[in-house]
This record gives sequence, C-alpha cells and structure tokens, in this order.
Amino acid sequence: MQGKVIGEGRTAEVMEYGEGTILKLYRDEVPEHHVDLEYRVSTFVYEQGVLTPQPHERVVVEGRQGIVYQQIHGPSLLKLIGAKPWLITSYARQMAALHYSLHQLEGVGEAGEQKARMEQNIIAAPMLGMEEKSLILSQLALLPEGNKLCHGDFHPDNVMMDKELWVIDWMTAVTGNPAADAARSVVMFSIGALPKHASLFTKMFIGLARKRLTSQYIREYLRLSGISPADIEPWILPVAAARLIEWLPVPEKEQLVREIRKRLRSLSSGQ
Repeated sequence: MQGKVIGEGRTAEVMEYGEGTILKLYRDEVPEHHVDLEYRVSTFVYEQGVLTPQPHERVVVEGRQGIVYQQIHGPSLLKLIGAKPWLITSYARQMAALHYSLHQLEGVGEAGEQKARMEQNIIAAPMLGMEEKSLILSQLALLPEGNKLCHGDFHPDNVMMDKELWVIDWMTAVTGNPAADAARSVVMFSIGALPKHASLFTKMFIGLARKRLTSQYIREYLRLSGISPADIEPWILPVAAARLIEWLPVPEKEQLVREIRKRLRSLSSGQ
C-alpha cells in the first residue's frame, strides 16, 4: 500500500499510498499535536470549499505520525515559475487571488493567536539583542488582531497547479490579520539566500524574478482586498524577526537580520 517517496520537506516525507491518495509521514521531531492541528485545519478548510487535498485519515505508520490525503497530480507553482519564468506575472496574480480568497474565511483558533505566536517566536529569535527584540515587540503590540483564516506559510511551493490552483500544508495556519499573512508572503518571496555557487547571471535572474513575483503579488492582493500598503508594511518587521526561529540557511537569516536592523534604524530616526 505504501509506495515510493514522491516529495520531501523539513517536517515530512510524502509517499504514494494506494489509489488516488498520498501519505504525509512526519519526521520524529514533529510534535504529535502539530500533526493533529494540521489534520483538523485541513479538514475545516476542505469543508469550506477551498481547493485543498481532502484529508482522508489520521494514521500512525511504523511509529510515525501521518495523514492520508487525496493526491494532486500537478506540479508546484515554484516548479512552474522555474520552467516558464515568462508567466511569472500571471502566476503571481493567481497566487494573490487564491490568498485573498482564503482570507475571506473565519479562522479556526483563538482570536489573538497569530500575534501571540509571533511574540513567542520573536522572544526566542536568535541573532537579535534584547533591546532590538523589545523595540520589535512594542511595534507588534500596536498592530491590529484579526479573526480570519491565515495560512502562515503561503509561498509558491505550497501551491500546486492541477487545472486549478490548490493549497497544501496547513501546519502553520492561524487565526489572525490577513495583512500579517500577506506580509509574511512578501518576506518569503523577497528575502532568500541565493545558491552559493550560482553564476552572476543566475543570481541576477533570481533577483529579478523575486522582485517581479513580489511586486505583482502585492499589487494584485491590494487591488482585490482594498487595503493599502500602509496596512501591510508595519507587519514586515515583526514577521521577519519571527521568521528567524525557522530552519533557514545562515545567509538567509543574515539577510533577514540586515532588513530588520534597517527598519529599526528607520524607526529610531522617526522616518
């Protein structure tokens, strides 16, 4: 029944599992309650009519926690962007529309959960001093809570194309403010370590592609939602700081820290 591994990430392996289904098998270090949360949120979102793989069953296989999902056959949007970079504007706009549609749903947890989780992550963040963290936390405290469904990890590798766009990976879903969720996507799109041995041309291409993806995504998201850049901009600082606790390459963390300190300098100079 259990087949070959068809995908792999930081938290889980994905493998074939019978007819029309896949098994997402989590790594041992992932707490069981995180898997339970993903199963619960995936079920809720599927029942709301969102295009997300149907969760069929919560399982334990050979001592490892898992979820059996409907199989989606298309590639990720990340692969499509790599294969057809001339369509990046179209893909960015489609992503924005999908993200905006998720933000129309009520959240699945406690109000304030998004900010509380962000606060914990900022306190635990490496590479920042206590004074820097205090300033960031004071900025976070000023920002409005929300009660909408926020994916928490919305990027091109968590969106799949199978005739239509499908959203996967709900482990970090949270109830909160859509502007914060959009800000997190902007940070993920725009800040990332470039391949170490890449040529100058490759680095330039990736840099331009990132800028294009970010600008087109945010333009379309703002158009659809009716909010302004001033609603999203203040979230960039706490979102970037909270991201430092994640498993990221050191160069990417260093890039985040540079962006954080640049924004802190702007705050202290009153700009």
